[in-house]
Amino acid sequence: MSKKIQDEEGNTYVQVKPWYKKWWIWVLAVIVLLFALGLAGGNKKGSSSSNSNSTSEASGHQTTNSEKSTESSTTSKKITVDYQSYNYSKAKTYSTNYTDTSWNAATISVSKVVLYTLDSPTTYKSANDGTFKAQGFVRLYFSVKANRDVSVYPTQGTYIYNGSEQHEADSGESWDGDISNGVTKTGTVTVPIKDTSSLKSIRAKIDGNYDTNDYDDDNSSHTFDFTLNL
Repeated sequence: MSKKIQDEEGNTYVQVKPWYKKWWIWVLAVIVLLFALGLAGGNKKGSSSSNSNSTSEASGHQTTNSEKSTESSTTSKKITVDYQSYNYSKAKTYSTNYTDTSWNAATISVSKVVLYTLDSPTTYKSANDGTFKAQGFVRLYFSVKANRDVSVYPTQGTYIYNGSEQHEADSGESWDGDISNGVTKTGTVTVPIKDTSSLKSIRAKIDGNYDTNDYDDDNSSHTFDFTLNL
């Protein structure tokens, strides 16, 4: 708002109010100040959030020594027998490379034997030998070559350890049986063992047969009976 004044000589002047005394200047200044404060607060919040996310991402990709140790200690070796998993502490492999040609209708070979020692003895319920404590399992790797249509059953054989501990194979493996002429089948037979500390030998008794109309053919059935010295 302006104001007219007159000096001593009679000259008339218009007095203008200083700009900083105008009310709308102060209102505008307050608005600008509030806007600036709000913008600064938003930037600070965004910066804090960004820093927090960066820290989280870094820690998420970092693996500590204790985490590595836990993962290593909780990793267990397992063997599956008849759909049941068992933890084992060690496995010893014997290369046997044994071949039995005692029957001209088929040839049986055992390439290797693996002895598994369990973390702790387990109660094993056998279909043929009752219930007992087993320290581990013996797994034999077989191949059977048929020289004519035959039936051979390593998975139903009898296995004797060190001449004193006998078990019938009943672990659910069923790769054998009827084998056509010229075909070779391979598979494993897994048998429980009570004492894994001193396995020296395995005697195997496995039945085989073939169909014939010759009643005088004494060769139509055969029992493979061999010993693997480990």
